[in-house]
Amino acid sequence: MNKAQTHQLLARLIDRIATQSSDQADAMMTEDVPDFLSTERAARERQQFFLDTPQVIGFAGQVARPGSFMTATVMDRPILVTRDEQHVLHAMVNACAHRGARVAYGEGVGRRFTCRSHGWTYNARGELLARPKAECFDAPDGGLSLIRLPVSDRSGLVVVGLNPDMPQSRVDQHLVDIESQFSGFGFREMHTLETRRFEVRANWKLVAALSYESYHFATLHRDTVAKWFAPHAVHDFFGAHSRWAFARLGTDQLRDLDRSKWPDTIPGAVSHALFPGTILIGTPTDAQLLRGEPGPTPDTSVVYMTGGYRDPAQLEQSRAGWALGIQAFEGEDLPAAEDSQRGLSAGRTRLLIGRNEPVVQFWHLQWRRALGD
Repeated sequence: MNKAQTHQLLARLIDRIATQSSDQADAMMTEDVPDFLSTERAARERQQFFLDTPQVIGFAGQVARPGSFMTATVMDRPILVTRDEQHVLHAMVNACAHRGARVAYGEGVGRRFTCRSHGWTYNARGELLARPKAECFDAPDGGLSLIRLPVSDRSGLVVVGLNPDMPQSRVDQHLVDIESQFSGFGFREMHTLETRRFEVRANWKLVAALSYESYHFATLHRDTVAKWFAPHAVHDFFGAHSRWAFARLGTDQLRDLDRSKWPDTIPGAVSHALFPGTILIGTPTDAQLLRGEPGPTPDTSVVYMTGGYRDPAQLEQSRAGWALGIQAFEGEDLPAAEDSQRGLSAGRTRLLIGRNEPVVQFWHLQWRRALGD
């Protein structure tokens, strides 16, 4: 967001804190519990929302330098993203042409990638450079490149298509409706603290919905998030994506200051929800990326949580924010999602979504419409 957009959003937050209120939907809605239990629906979501839809997998800052690379696992598929010496971005299936073993791990700087099993070596474009005992293989080197995937970082985020035949334009345009709101967060300069993987005994939509509302702050997060942030939130929708924001306690004191003295960043957290279920939380100093996806059964999911920081001079502050995020997510959010899944599996027929949960309502309607339900 630019300065004008930031101040406009901040004014709305200040007003909500001052009036002890939040943006609301027009009415309550309900959702059918079978949507969280159905094997048939889970298969459609898996194919349409994840395999056939571009996926956000990281920050552009992770592959900003020539020679840099990052790896990720998306829908159980190993992915390698590189930036070659000519500054060109590439994405490939991280699987050697010999036996399918990974050729790269983690992230960093590397111009060559060598399979640990048999030593086959590839360059940053995925082209095979060398293989021990090449004379034992009839297949020519030129036909043994890594499988290429469409990739883009135009939004400041790394977006990949898991299907090699997905048009590049679709990957480029995936975030076009919301990417203008990313300015000022420094995703192109973001460095990573770490990435954690969680296996969750809950449907992926239950996990995602915890990051769509602040209704649970006062109870579930009373000893963590609620000590620092006000639950009074505002929201906006951008095509298939959404944003909701909440401010630090005491932000309403800015109301007495002239706007020219307001900060250029939101003193709080801005949570972007990106289709189908990625959460991107930005603060003045850092960011967190939560990438949730379906597990092997409708009542399971896998979540990857990446912490990022922009300014090395504020690294300790970013680490503290990351620790708070992990504490709340792993220790509070995920157990709550698993509790909900057990309750829904025990015979409930519908799930209630209140007027005070407008972003949750938006996403359930989005998922329904996308599936044609």
